[in-house]
Amino acid sequence: MIKDILAGLGMTANEIEIYLVLLKSGTLSVNDVGEKAGLHRQVCYDALERLLEKGFVSYTIQNSKKYFQALSPEKIIDYLDEKKEQVNEVMPELVNMTTLPREETFVEVIKGRNVIRTVLRDVINTLRKTRGELMMLGVEEARFVDEDRIAIAQYLRDLKRFGLKERLIAKEGAEIYFTGEQSEYRLIDAEHFNPNPTYIYSGKVVQVVWGNPTHAVMIHSKEVYDGNRKHFEMLWKMARQMKESRRVKQKL
Repeated sequence: MIKDILAGLGMTANEIEIYLVLLKSGTLSVNDVGEKAGLHRQVCYDALERLLEKGFVSYTIQNSKKYFQALSPEKIIDYLDEKKEQVNEVMPELVNMTTLPREETFVEVIKGRNVIRTVLRDVINTLRKTRGELMMLGVEEARFVDEDRIAIAQYLRDLKRFGLKERLIAKEGAEIYFTGEQSEYRLIDAEHFNPNPTYIYSGKVVQVVWGNPTHAVMIHSKEVYDGNRKHFEMLWKMARQMKESRRVKQKL
């Protein structure tokens, strides 16, 4: 989980290994860092230079030799605050760009390790503006938890926080159904279950394709949205209601 958080800050796998080694070991030479992290000397130098630029690492010179150490983990908060200030500086210009004329129908493709996080943020931001609801097919909560546990926890928190609702068609006999009035499930037999998640909300349809990397295709189209909404409502009427006692309270 720690490595996932650090990766979310933009650290590479090598930077994460080196930062954690320095946190645990204190001041080390580049050779010692490489030995403990299992990385080549030049790879360590490159990663340390980037960590120095980001403000996570410092060094001292002893007997004409560099020794590196991790700065306090609290510096991560300072790093995030600095990034937030940088974004705030250009926010007015970014907002103006979003108000420019745009085609009513367009398609976006998102891929990578943060696909689910990106989609869920868009769901929350869109529903907060429209006060609509999320309709979702292909729900298998255990898969989402495995993919991005932190994003799922934040999403469920925000649904409750902003009074938003979702209706979900899931598979009979699944491991996890989240508790809470924000989520209403109906179930279909496993043999008829489509494991490819589809989000339907406020004029958008998002199709997630699991893989390495995971992709999401976000379609902004009233016609596509209306068609998928009607399909969802048909399946919703056919699906079975789920008793509250069957839900599993999942710790996230």
